[in-house]
Amino acid sequence: MKEYLSFSQKERIGLLGLLILLGLFIAAPYFLKESPRPLPEELLQWTNQVDYPTENNQVNSYLKATSHSTKNPVRRFFFDPNTASSETLAELGFTEKNIRTLSNYRNKGGRFKEAADLQKIWGISQSLTSSLMPYVRIVMTLDKPESSLTRDLTYVRKDYNKRIPQKIDINTADQATWEQLPGIGPVLAGRIVKYRNYLGKFSGVDEIRKTYGLSDSLFSIIAPFLQLNPDNANSNNSNKSTSSLPSINTASEAMLIKAGVIPAIASAIVQYRKQYGLFQQLEDLRKIVFIQTAQYEQLVQQVKL
Repeated sequence: MKEYLSFSQKERIGLLGLLILLGLFIAAPYFLKESPRPLPEELLQWTNQVDYPTENNQVNSYLKATSHSTKNPVRRFFFDPNTASSETLAELGFTEKNIRTLSNYRNKGGRFKEAADLQKIWGISQSLTSSLMPYVRIVMTLDKPESSLTRDLTYVRKDYNKRIPQKIDINTADQATWEQLPGIGPVLAGRIVKYRNYLGKFSGVDEIRKTYGLSDSLFSIIAPFLQLNPDNANSNNSNKSTSSLPSINTASEAMLIKAGVIPAIASAIVQYRKQYGLFQQLEDLRKIVFIQTAQYEQLVQQVKL
């Protein structure tokens, strides 16, 4: 134990030197602290001119004299803090600083709505506001200008005429007439007219459903306003009976469409003819998969073998 706890001579000298340095650092601030210097005589000359009261009676008389000489007599009367002048506020006991603060508050748009709002003005003593609150009389004024009030009171409700669509003939209606239908704009109306010109005439109301961009939901909305004029239908049928119908074995796709065949069916007829050869009878049209019964009955009246 003695070997582990004992120090050599060099170690003891080093440890002693460290303790001496540590003590010097701790004691240095106390020895190096600078003592306060006395004020020069020039700065103390003003104290010789001050007359200090020596007794309590002299102190009270001094305060009374200064208070009477610096303050005006305070009065109490009714006033409106929103419109009171500087002289009026001075008579009520406001100091010059209080008057400036209150004036700045009013100039920036501040308004007093009740007597308790006086307590919100910074710098006014609570005793002054408490004594003045019973005398506050605020005159209510309208903040809105007369022009805005007149505008609010003379508001007139506008009635907008609703567009009531009428039934139209699908083969004679122009683009402006189509635009009167609900949900039909200039673009869609132009497509319907262009598609009708491509076909020649609509053979039925359902044929409008194939117009590009016309959804099924929109078609169900406008369907009650669509009709096919019987005169146009009769004239169309009479023209077909007097003129020769196109042959499904020789007519081109354009000729079939001109005769009133739906473009998709006309294209399918030509493709079927190129792939399987000539039709042997009109019943062979049923071999085209997507042709339904109603479409077939209409098709046999538009074409011939």
